[in-house]
Amino acid sequence: MTGGRTRTTRREVRWEAMVEAFGATPADMTSEQMAIVSAAAVPVSIAELSALMHLPTGVVAILVEDLLDGVGLMEFDAADVEIELSALTRMIERVRNL
Repeated sequence: MTGGRTRTTRREVRWEAMVEAFGATPADMTSEQMAIVSAAAVPVSIAELSALMHLPTGVVAILVEDLLDGVGLMEFDAADVEIELSALTRMIERVRNL
C-alpha cells in the first residue's frame, strides 16, 4: 500500500490534519485511495480515516500524502486549529484557578 515507506515526507501531514476531496479523481487510484477520497467527500481527519478504514494512522497519512501530491485531496491549514486549542487550554486553566 505504501510502497515500503514508513513515514510521510511532509511534516504537516499529521493524524489531526483535515482533508477534503475535490474535483475529478484519477482512474489509476488503488482501492485504498478510492476509499479515502470517498470518505473525504466532507472534511475528515486522518485519524477518522484511519478508524473508518481499519488501518494504522501512519499508513493512512502516507496514502493521503500521495493524494495531496497528485489529484484528489486538499488539506486544511492546521495553524488556525492550533491557535484555537491554545486559547481553549488557557480558558480551562483559568476556570480551574477559580
